[in-house]
Amino acid sequence: MRRVDRFAPIAVVAAVLATGCGIRPDAAPRDIPIEDRSLPASPISAAGVSGGDARIYLLTPTEPRQVRSVTRSTGTRDDLLAALVAGPTEGELSLPLSSALPAELEVLSTRSVGSVLYVDLSSAIAELSGSGLTLAVAQIVFTATDIAGVDAVQLTVDGQRFPWPRPDGATTTGLLRP
Repeated sequence: MRRVDRFAPIAVVAAVLATGCGIRPDAAPRDIPIEDRSLPASPISAAGVSGGDARIYLLTPTEPRQVRSVTRSTGTRDDLLAALVAGPTEGELSLPLSSALPAELEVLSTRSVGSVLYVDLSSAIAELSGSGLTLAVAQIVFTATDIAGVDAVQLTVDGQRFPWPRPDGATTTGLLRP
């Protein structure tokens, strides 16, 4: 075997490795788009508390407060959102888990378009502000996006767009994602 033929496979492998590592650094700093800056609101525990096959998200008492999934037996997405609005069961209250959602809150309607779930809420949600509103929105968005086929949520209040808080401190009237 000729010497060139013996080294040809090694040369090919070296060339592939060299070109595969050809990511060039940026010549100058660049801004990251705002929609790519946010981090997840908080860690989520997948441990269920109640029996069932779907999950809702409630709040833990730790500081800072975090969302935690608990399972529910439900038939439809409307049943699941109704279970979220109803709040923690007695067993979950003893853990202690809670909800930032107002007791008067109602889900007026839901509809899916592609992977987006549109949820219209009663005006009780608009009475919240600050971290209470942020936590309430997180509970709704985490619960809704846990539904199979839902990647984003569009929330409205009595059919109108509302400025919802994002984890990065900004607000949006657009789609919400975990």
